[in-house]
Amino acid sequence: MADFAFSAVIRNAVDIAGDLIVDESSRLHWLPEDLRWLERQMRHIQAYMDDAEAKKITNPQVATLIKDIRELAYDVEDIFDTFLPEIKSHSASGLLKRTINILPYNRICSKLSREIEKIKRRVQGIDEARRNFGVEDISAGVDQYNVDPRTTTLHFDDPIIVGFDQDIQYLMRKLERDHFVSIVGMPGLGKTTLAKKVFKAIKDGFHCSASVSVSQQVNIKGLLQEIATQIGLEKAKQEKNLEVNLYSFLQRKRYLLFLDDVWHTEAWDRLKEYFPVDSESGSRIIITSRYTGIGRYIGGENSLHQLEPFDYPTSWELFSKLIMPSGELENIGKQIVEKCAGVPLAIVVIVGMLREKGMNESGWDDVLKSIGQDASDKCSQILGLSYMDLPTALKPCFLYLGNFPEDYEFSASRLIRLWMAEKFVQGVGAREPEEVGEDYLSKLDARNLIQVVNRGDDGRVKKFWVHDLLHNLCVNMGRETDFLETVDHLQSSSADRVRRFSIHHNSIVGDDALNFNMRKIRAMFHFKFQGESQKEHLKHMLNMFRLLRVLVLEIASEYLYLPTEIGSLSCLNYLELNSNWYVEIPWSIQNLINLQTLDLRKCYDVKLPIGIWKMQRLRHLYLGYYHGGAQKCEFYYYLMQLWCRQVQVSLPNIQTLAIVIGFGLHPSMLLKFTNLRKLWLDGVTPETMEVLCGQEPISQKLEALHCSSNIHTTSRSVSLAKYNRLMKLKIIGVYALLPLELPHSLIKVTLSGANLVRDSMETLKKLPKLMILELDFEFSHGNKMDCSGADSFPKLEVLRLYVLRNLEELVEGEGEDRGMPKLRQVDIKGCPNLRTIPQRLQQLQMTN
Repeated sequence: MADFAFSAVIRNAVDIAGDLIVDESSRLHWLPEDLRWLERQMRHIQAYMDDAEAKKITNPQVATLIKDIRELAYDVEDIFDTFLPEIKSHSASGLLKRTINILPYNRICSKLSREIEKIKRRVQGIDEARRNFGVEDISAGVDQYNVDPRTTTLHFDDPIIVGFDQDIQYLMRKLERDHFVSIVGMPGLGKTTLAKKVFKAIKDGFHCSASVSVSQQVNIKGLLQEIATQIGLEKAKQEKNLEVNLYSFLQRKRYLLFLDDVWHTEAWDRLKEYFPVDSESGSRIIITSRYTGIGRYIGGENSLHQLEPFDYPTSWELFSKLIMPSGELENIGKQIVEKCAGVPLAIVVIVGMLREKGMNESGWDDVLKSIGQDASDKCSQILGLSYMDLPTALKPCFLYLGNFPEDYEFSASRLIRLWMAEKFVQGVGAREPEEVGEDYLSKLDARNLIQVVNRGDDGRVKKFWVHDLLHNLCVNMGRETDFLETVDHLQSSSADRVRRFSIHHNSIVGDDALNFNMRKIRAMFHFKFQGESQKEHLKHMLNMFRLLRVLVLEIASEYLYLPTEIGSLSCLNYLELNSNWYVEIPWSIQNLINLQTLDLRKCYDVKLPIGIWKMQRLRHLYLGYYHGGAQKCEFYYYLMQLWCRQVQVSLPNIQTLAIVIGFGLHPSMLLKFTNLRKLWLDGVTPETMEVLCGQEPISQKLEALHCSSNIHTTSRSVSLAKYNRLMKLKIIGVYALLPLELPHSLIKVTLSGANLVRDSMETLKKLPKLMILELDFEFSHGNKMDCSGADSFPKLEVLRLYVLRNLEELVEGEGEDRGMPKLRQVDIKGCPNLRTIPQRLQQLQMTN
């Protein structure tokens, strides 16, 4: 379990040795060679880690050796992050500054020299110990995990449900007459999967519905806020007297509520007063819990639906549908299924492992032998085995999920950026780190270690969650290796070794926690930060955690002035703030020379310094409203436009930009972002469209473009044909006077509230790779949509038409003249005047 720590150290040594420029006459002339020596030693140690892990089961001394190795890797990482930023900064300074700082610099050099000598002695001791214990190099000598390139294949997959058909039908009938259904049973049996299926099947029969996860540490306010959002309670009523307004709203509605993973009766006692459960309106509540007593307490004996482990035939049916073995593999597979003890989660995860082995008898037999003979808690044993079977590169990526609360819904793109900030993911050849990260996540998906909530139309994972048992595995493994810790388990004896620290539900950071020696922390997650009341605590945190690479604060108070101390975090790669109110970013943020991601998109009102546009390593910049309140003042907007024209931009590595035009960004600045891959622009103006549709593309690498306007911007044309890598296009509220000109690379197009000339449909029909077309919210090009023609929409698989009140006729043609030959999904809503729909499209809509 120490091997992934070595991967990070090795990459760090290689990067630094390559970047560091040291004068031969300086006191550090020896440093590049020592870094290369460290790299070689780390690779050597990493090569025998697999054998050490195998031998520690029978030799406790090897387990101690592994612990020593892990601490060595962490200490080398600390040396890199503590000393080398200062050395690189000194080397890059001018002659005068270097002369003034010569004494402090010499002290740094001397201390670094002593630390590296200590490391050399420890390496020698570890190598001698491993030889004494007979630990050998059994690796293949490859530390890079190779993954398949991404594809544009569409996924229409749905989780395979085996053994639940009768349960689903029974519960649907039960909910026709009963207020409550309580699905109970041991972990891993599929309670949540079953409940979600039932919830999805019946929710359209209610005025409103909501699905939330309660979990062990209950955040009542957060749960009520989430329920209010899902049922459609007005924003103003959520912000004031939420509890009263929620109860009043539900009292007038027939609602469906799904409370997942209830652990304590106290949670229900605190929640039920906000739900009119005795209403005669026909409202229903579904709960899941591990404990029969909780289900009985909430809904009564009659509400209980007890899940039991699958019998062997059902277990084998599930296994066979997932992997379909044959020959000798079928015999091995049956033995593996028997060891899964009827727990669906264990079966699904073990199938993920077997897929990675391929249809290889030796590989399957190794998995069978690894499960062992102990009959106790087979599920946990299999989950642990699935972690140990992960390639080195995937282990820290998987453990990282333990930093987040139980039942947390993950954004795939956000998680990948966090992996990048921690240096778990790096580019390979011509491939960007973001692409490699997508492949890593797809491998976790293929191994069934994550549960996908939804995919993009290109098949990639967009949102997912982690089963409680797998989350516990991440947390326990993370604690065992000092990889992560949460505030409620932090102990003074281990605080100095912790690398990542998270606060899930505590709104106040205790003084005791801050007084612990946690100076080695690389990532800090605070999901309920009370901004103003903790201003001094935040200063304390920033002064203490100088080696931070990741800082995530979800701010619960009205405003936050980020202290200037943020600028002292020279290793910070990722900064994310989430606030419903005002956030002010200090000028010192421009000192964060390693910052890759700045995510402020969930901040309602943000003040930024001008230096943000000169952060050389910034790759992903997400901004909300820049002085959001100022949008109400036309004169202020005019002044902002004049100011923006003067801003000098230097963001050579920027790949993702999300911003409101005018509040911090003038359209002409877009010409500076030549490496952009994804661009989200709100508040677009005719000048914005003129820049985007100019003679040269703003970026030849652009893959996704989102343009929206709330005031129906009129553009002379939408000419984007020169963006030959563009795959996704979304245009909202733009009126075009000339036909669309689009690149043939497009896979998905969304046009909403856009008034385009009639010939634009002819352009869309001829796009050779278009798979998804969505037209909605009064998209206008006439009352007839003609999709006919043998060459029309040759690759289109999904057609969505929403709120097109003028549309009267939809035509696809007949025989050889029929268009959309590959169409497989149709969704039409809010088109009251649409009277002519081809029979094939009607059938496709019914099967959605």
